[in-house]
This record gives sequence, C-alpha cells and structure tokens, in this order.
Amino acid sequence: MNRTNYKLVLPALLLLLITVTTNAQQLKVTDGLENKINLYAIKNQSPTLFIHFDKTIYSNNENVWFTAYLFNADYKRYKILSLVLVKDDNRAVVMEDKFVISNGLSFGNTFVPDSVGPGNYSFIATTNLLVNGKPDVVFTQPVTIKTEDKQNYTASLNPLDTSVTAEKQKVMLLVNFVNPKEVPLSVPVWYYIGNSSHPVLKDSVKTANGQYVFNIPSKLLSQGNNRLHVQLKYKKEVKEISIALPAASRPAVVRFYPEGGYLVNNTQSTIGWEVKNAAGNPIGVSAILFQNEKIIDTLTTTSYGLGKFTLTPQAGSSYYVRLYGAKKDTLYQLPKALMQGPALSLPTALVNDTLVVNLRDEQHEKLYLIGHNYKQLFFTTPVNMTTTTKRIKFILKAVPKGLTQLTLTDSTGRPFAERVFFAHYNQRALLTITTDMDEYATRKKVTVKVRLEGKADSGFVSVACVQENRVEFKKKNDIESYLYLKHELEDMPVRETYLGNNEADKGFLENVLLIKGWRRYTWVDMLKSEPADTVRNFEELIFKGDVTQSPFGRFIQFKPLKVPVSIINLARPSNPLITDNTGLFTLTDNDIRTESDKKVPLLIINTQINRFRIHVSDPYTCINMGLSNQLLVTDYSTSGQESTHYMLVADNEHTIQLKEVKINDKNDDSFFEKQGGYGANACGDYVCMYNILNCKNHRNAPDNRPPVVGETYFGSNGPYKGCSIQIKNDNIFKFKGIYTAQEFYPADYSKVNPSQPDYVSTIFWKHQLKVSSAKDAEFSFYTSDITGRYKIVVQGVTGNDVTYGEKTFNMVKAK
Repeated sequence: MNRTNYKLVLPALLLLLITVTTNAQQLKVTDGLENKINLYAIKNQSPTLFIHFDKTIYSNNENVWFTAYLFNADYKRYKILSLVLVKDDNRAVVMEDKFVISNGLSFGNTFVPDSVGPGNYSFIATTNLLVNGKPDVVFTQPVTIKTEDKQNYTASLNPLDTSVTAEKQKVMLLVNFVNPKEVPLSVPVWYYIGNSSHPVLKDSVKTANGQYVFNIPSKLLSQGNNRLHVQLKYKKEVKEISIALPAASRPAVVRFYPEGGYLVNNTQSTIGWEVKNAAGNPIGVSAILFQNEKIIDTLTTTSYGLGKFTLTPQAGSSYYVRLYGAKKDTLYQLPKALMQGPALSLPTALVNDTLVVNLRDEQHEKLYLIGHNYKQLFFTTPVNMTTTTKRIKFILKAVPKGLTQLTLTDSTGRPFAERVFFAHYNQRALLTITTDMDEYATRKKVTVKVRLEGKADSGFVSVACVQENRVEFKKKNDIESYLYLKHELEDMPVRETYLGNNEADKGFLENVLLIKGWRRYTWVDMLKSEPADTVRNFEELIFKGDVTQSPFGRFIQFKPLKVPVSIINLARPSNPLITDNTGLFTLTDNDIRTESDKKVPLLIINTQINRFRIHVSDPYTCINMGLSNQLLVTDYSTSGQESTHYMLVADNEHTIQLKEVKINDKNDDSFFEKQGGYGANACGDYVCMYNILNCKNHRNAPDNRPPVVGETYFGSNGPYKGCSIQIKNDNIFKFKGIYTAQEFYPADYSKVNPSQPDYVSTIFWKHQLKVSSAKDAEFSFYTSDITGRYKIVVQGVTGNDVTYGEKTFNMVKAK
C-alpha cells in the first residue's frame, strides 16, 4: 500500500450518512436536529492524537522511541509534532523537541537528559496548529524516570510517631553518604504535603548530622492530602522520596446512576453505582439496600468501585444504602423516583450487529429514539407506544464501530433518557503474535511473526520489545482502548484490559458504560449550538527571527538594522536567507529540518560579522509552558517510595554509561556541538561498535569512533561525505530545529559480539511495519544481557480501524 495514500481514520469518526433497517424517518418537529448536531460537531471538533512510546519507565541518559498517529484530521495542515517532558510536581519543562509529521504520522526518538532527576513525569505532545488561540490537539503520557547514576548518598523516611490521634505526626529523614569523609554539615531539603499545585503545607529546612525530624500537624492531613513529599539536593545530586501518613477516615463518596437517567415508580430499573474513598480512589465494598427501614438486598462493587443492581421503586418509599463497616448514621440516599415517565433500558450495551431497546411509558402516544455520537446524527426513529412496553430491534449495519449515544425524546425534542452503547464490539482487528521459542538465552536471535486477524486486510503498526518491568501497569496506554474509550469517556478506572472478550472484561465495560456515560458532551449544550459557535480561526506556529547590529562591536547597544543582511544555514549553505530592512526574517519548516540531536547553525554573511547578533524565537515555548501549567496529574505514588532505592535502576540493567569528556578549549565553538559525545567528530557524528552511524543505542559509548570519509555505515545513505564545514566562530547562532525520523538499529551479535556487557532495555523498535491477513510479517532481533521477562507490543492502524496486541517471552542467562 502506498504510504502517501494511506488514510489514518477511526471508524467512529467517519462522516457517514447512517440509516437503520426500521425505515427510520426524519422527525418533522426536529428538522433542525441534524443541523444542531452538525453545529455542535464543528464547535467541538478536533483531531485525535495517540503516541506509542516504547515503555513507561526510563532512566536518565536513555533513548525514548515513539510513533505518533493523528486521526480525523486534514493532514496537510499538520506538519510538526512538539514533544515536551514535564515534571509532574512542579510542572517544569525539562526537555522539548520537535519532529516532522507526514500524512498523519510522526516517527522519532528523543533522549532523556542526564540532568533529569528521578521522579514522575509526563510527555505532552501537540502540533503546529492553533485553533482560536489554543492547541488543536493534545496528548499526554505519564512516565517514570529512574536513575542509574553513581549514588553519593541515599535518603529514607522513617515513621517515628504517626498515630492518627497524635497532635503531630513525627517522621525522621535519614541521609547516609557513601563516603564518610564527604559528609556535609547539612543538606538542604524542600518538602510539601498533599497536592503539589495546592499543598496543605510546604517549607524548606536543612538536615543536621544527616537527620531531620518532620513534625506534621495531624489536623492538616486528610485522605488524598496526606502524602509527605521530600526533595534533597547535594551538589548536583537530587533525591525525591515520599511517604503516606495516616489520616482520619472520612465517609466514602457514593453515587448512583439509574439507567436512562432517572427512576420511575413501578418500573424496574438497573442502577449503576460507584464508590470511592475520600481521596478519590475506587474501592470495592459490600452494602445493604434499605426500603424505608427494611433490608431488601445486599450490594457489592468490584475493586474498580463499580457495581449495579435492579430496583422497582414504589411510590411513598425511601431507598438508601449503608456500607458494611461504615457508621450506622452514614446513609446514602438513592435519587427520588418520578411518579411516571418514559423509561429506557438495554439488555446489553456491548452489541454486535443488533441493538435491542426496551421502552416503557404510559403517557405518550409517540416517542423518538435518536442515535448519534454528538458529532453526527445516525438515525431518528419514531416509536408508536400502542402498548405500555415496547421492545425494538435495530440492525446496525451502517452504524460505525464504537460508542453511540441513544437519546429518547418526545415530539418537541425534549430528552427523557439517554444511554451509551458500543456498536460492533466483536469487530476487532486482532493481531496474532508468535515467537519461535518461549524462552531465550542472552544474545540469542528472536524471530517474530505477526498476522492480522478478523475483517482487516492490511495495516501499518509500530513494534516495541522491551523489559516487561519497564512498562508500568498504571501508566500503560494502547491505541485501541484510548481511541474507543479513554479519549471519549471521563475518569476511566485503571485496568490491564479494557476491550477483552471474557466475561470479566465485558462485565467491567458494561458497568463503565452504565456509570460513566458520555459526560464531556450533553444534549442540552448541543441544542444550544449556534452558527456563531463554529467560527474557527486557524494559526500555524512559525519560527521567526531578527538580526540586530551594534556600531561598537559585540554585546553593546544592539539596534534594529536599516538594510537587509544575508544569513546562511551552515548545514545547507546553498540557500541563504535575506532579512527585511529591519532585520526580521522567517524560517520555513524545511529551513530548520535536521537530523536528531543536530542543531541548526546560522551565520551572517558580512565582513563585520562581530557587530551582528541573531535571535530566533521558538513559538512553541509559550504554548508548552501553558500546557505544562494546565497538566492534570494523577498521583501514582506507591509503597516503597520512602527510600531513594525505589528510583534506582538495578545494577544489571544499566544502559551504556556516559564517559566524561573534558573540554580544554573554552572557545571551541564548532557549528555542531559535540552532542555525539565520546568518539564523535566536530559535527557530532560517530560510529558505534556495530558499525552504525550515530547509533542511538550506543550514544557516548566508550568504543565509539569518528566516521571515515568514503566509508559506508548503517544509516549513512551511502558513503559518508564527511564534516566539510568546521568553523570556530562565536557568531554562529545554534538552536534546536525539527528532527527527521531516525531508524532503530538493533544489535547483531552474529557480526559483532563484544566482551563487555550490553545492557539495553529496549532491544527492538520499528516505527512502521506492514502487516496483513494474507501472510505473516516477520522480523528478528537479538536478546541483550538483561535477563527476565520481555514484552512485545504491536499497535497501529488498519484500513478502517486500529489494532493492538502483546506477546511475552522469558530471557535467561546463557550457560
């Protein structure tokens, strides 16, 4: 399949005119309904962005590989992917890069700087397009950064007196230095309690003799705001630890969700209910249901805090729930039932090709069932209520796969009930992933075969093979559940599988669709939509710069120019730029495209070059700062984080260590900084031990060497042409440009088998692999020297859907 013609679309977002086999007719009284939905769709429309990262746990000084998929977009508008790494607690941007987008896809890799300390972080991605002054699309992926640096000291939090009844809770901070001769008199400490954005207490202190005792007033602590976060810094070594402190218990939060929206007397209803503790975390409970003061049922929720039960409310009765273990006076009242009114129910919300709807009503002669997704109207079907109850079957032949909203209205369009269902649940594009063995020794070849199953004929996927312990359960993401569920529904519980076929998976999703619903959109808001709401002003982010001049030489009274000057990009010297009369200039995307890790070098063409200064404004900087400040952070803290050992990478899992490079000449300012590190030439180019040019897996490895002109390497696109321009000049202005895709080159131990350990946690990555249902797609790679469980993750797009699959295998030490 030609990549340039390959359309990345999500079926639930296809603009199709849908009908149903019940001879649905357009409602005369709601002739404007389709127009309202169209207006609402335009008002809320935005593309969907998903990024497949190779893992969720990284170390500083490690590569991050990714493939970005853009859906439901005018792909010509989207040219640049902006990717930033943000620290969760203080919202600081610690890394930012930009990558080329082509036909809705972006491939690349970035590098976690060695300066990034351990902790919880988030990748935030957006594009070059603003709509009405805001980013048109945003994707967030939480990750964890651990460290493999040599530790000069460790720290731990140790409870002394943490009784809930104590006036103050005492916690001791202990700091131990590896070298007793280097123990300082004190170490600065910063701490806060609760949420980093709105802490209940924060302060800075210093240790004395390697200790400090925190005295935390118990009255400040509450569930959800009871974690003590501590940061230490000695020289450049930063440590972060935390501990949860006991807090007085508070009543759980219980919410009830009658199917359709409300209860009706004398009508059986299914009621979803959700239970969370005071900190907002779901909890599994058992409870008793009362009618007035009589016990009529026992109820439970799962560990996800979700459950359901049936009830036929009676006029004059009061219904409430008491949780087992809760105080007797802590009661949770059910919503009051209506005396009469239409009721809607579904035998199941996970349907294949047929939807069954049960209606009950004693008031109206005619009701209307409307199928839509708040973006498009699928059907409007009148129902003549000739009897009190009606069962209606819809053949969903043309309804797209995914979530659909069913709204029950009267002839005026007034909504009575709503329900979400998942259409064509069984039509998944599945992947079969097989390996030639289930267990391998270190440095052995692994052969993998991937085949599409189901109705999909072909597709393109990205593939990762990583240590299984580098993929966190709570932070993992997949393209299928994200596009069909997480992106559409709010506050999804954390779960390993969302779209499975076993009874537990289906039961979970039935509860989610009953309880969570589609709360980002509402029928009332949709009916209020007006043409004025659809005005969309598009703005493309563009790099701009200016040149100023000083009549006195460098760094003194720089002023705007009066005549234009020429600027060259030293990496592309054949296409000079010319400023306007005041020194302003604009850079196109092509002007600043560069290889990963290479900066764009600009130089003014003038004999009095030291009198000029170049400045380039990165338009993404302010956007990224705004996104980082708006970041909604989930607390992923777990037990074990009381000690700094939690954030250390195991000794036998360290990636290649940086070799210290001493810079003797402070004035060395070659146009490419030596980002290649040890073994790189002046342009930053290097060759690793596997003969790969600028190999990302062995960046800064001690065996790296400069490339030789005329030699051919993996990744060099023919013979290496050399570093032809080497200028020592302080007037060269360098800045990060837009990176092009970089290939991942796995180790091949059949050709080079080094004696030193090769610790790599991502042993295979491929940005794009073509798969089909006709034959297996096959690829191979070698295991590294890190033993344990490994996970192969494959996900991507087919002609009209998305697909996801996993496979694990074991790696043992070679005998």
